Amino acid sequence: MIARIRSHRRRRIASRRQRGIVLFIALIVMVAMTLAAIALLRSVDTTNVAIGSLAFRQASILSANYAVEAAVASLFADANNGGPKIVDPTIDHPDLNYYATYRRTDNKSGVPIELQTMARARALKVQLEDDADNRITYVIERLCDDKSAVKPADGVARLAWCDMTPPKPSPGTVVSNPHLIEVPPAPFYRVTVRVDGPKNTVSFLQADLR
Repeated sequence: MIARIRSHRRRRIASRRQRGIVLFIALIVMVAMTLAAIALLRSVDTTNVAIGSLAFRQASILSANYAVEAAVASLFADANNGGPKIVDPTIDHPDLNYYATYRRTDNKSGVPIELQTMARARALKVQLEDDADNRITYVIERLCDDKSAVKPADGVARLAWCDMTPPKPSPGTVVSNPHLIEVPPAPFYRVTVRVDGPKNTVSFLQADLR
């Protein structure tokens, strides 16, 4: 009888120990599941932020194109619709965000110093906005070295120090000269655009004009 009672007590103690182990394992599983759920929520939030940033970036491309069109209108007479125009491309026009030389103030991403921060961009004279609450600023640079501002003693043209398009023949002719007309080389103009959009998104775009 005593042996039976001892055996029964041992079974109860073993059963309690098993229940304690199961409870401990269940708590560990619950903690692991909670951590996994938190990680999943953070991953979803990060994905949503990334998708939103990509959407804002895609929307800013149209705004940047608007700035490029404004730069083209100020540079070339055939694209100007009566707005302000750069009369002499060999001198700076800060009122039109235009510089006659390439000043080599770019950062590692190729952005000129005037557009590297929002404060500097807001200091530019020409400011554009669109219906999507994007604030657009741009800088036009004629891709010429600083030496092009001074005419040398040998009479070489200023454009000798510019990054220029190669001359090419035109298919047109004139009455006095039946030969093909050669289109003279022209300097390149670089337009750098900064778009400050909603939620502190910033996009940059560059275009070369000739």
